[in-house]
Amino acid sequence: MTERGVGQPLQVLSIVTLFAVFGLVILGGVVRLTESGLGCPDWPLCHGQVIPPMNTDTLIEYSHRLMASVVGVLVVVTAFGIWRSYRRDPWLMAPACVAVLLLVVQVLLGGFTVLRELSGEMVMAHLATAEALLAVLVVLSLAAMGRLGAFTGPPDRRLSLMAAAALVTAYAVLLTGSYVTVSGSTPACGTAWPLCGGGILPGSHHAAMHMVHRVAGLVAAVLMAFTLVGAWRRRERDGWLGWLSLAVAASFGIQIFVGAAIMFSSFDLAARLAHLAVASLVWLGLSAVVVLLWAPREPRLRGAAVA
Repeated sequence: MTERGVGQPLQVLSIVTLFAVFGLVILGGVVRLTESGLGCPDWPLCHGQVIPPMNTDTLIEYSHRLMASVVGVLVVVTAFGIWRSYRRDPWLMAPACVAVLLLVVQVLLGGFTVLRELSGEMVMAHLATAEALLAVLVVLSLAAMGRLGAFTGPPDRRLSLMAAAALVTAYAVLLTGSYVTVSGSTPACGTAWPLCGGGILPGSHHAAMHMVHRVAGLVAAVLMAFTLVGAWRRRERDGWLGWLSLAVAASFGIQIFVGAAIMFSSFDLAARLAHLAVASLVWLGLSAVVVLLWAPREPRLRGAAVA
């Protein structure tokens, strides 16, 4: 049992649900990058069948839908377990309720996206909701593991505000990256990096959108650097912050490398998928850092009894 009194089965379930959503985001990226979204042109069935005839596009999209179904069951079961046994704990109940709400929104967006034949705006909204669900499940998992204290205000307000700004900017990077993909702006800057087409000012709408994504990434990098250094300095108070800050910093460094590799590899599909996967991993880790900074658990005195 943790300090919150949460049993190990629920801890494991919350973590499994978190990484199932992470896997669903990556599989959604495969659907988007391979343009397989209309492999099932109807919804909720696929070619009017529960088990459709399979070709490559249908297999990719159908796998995504099956994974989404598994995620839906996991989120609902997790929320039910929390409501049944821990409904008086706001750190558990609040994210559980928000997760169910986001799940409903995500299901509806998935259906509308197919029925509207993959509108770019709907695809972006679908990813935005999935990433928000991922962050909410980070909070839920940390709470289940007893890593969060009572919310009485962050001990370092300046650092916490910087961390929140970094998280918001990272979210903007995810969304602008999605827009670059769905709008066909990925090759707009050619193979030039970090500039666009060899110049500072982009010469077209698509190039401008691509550069907005890169500039957002630069701003996020600066904000994250300050946040992660501050989190690292608090590692003696909470060892998790130290490890998480190192992991996020390493992931973001890999993300920069992968972003450049997309240009130098002439927009290789594997590099583009890796870009989304690592971006979501950075988002997951940064969400955990921000929550731990805003609601840190008070350290126990050495030798103190556990209540």
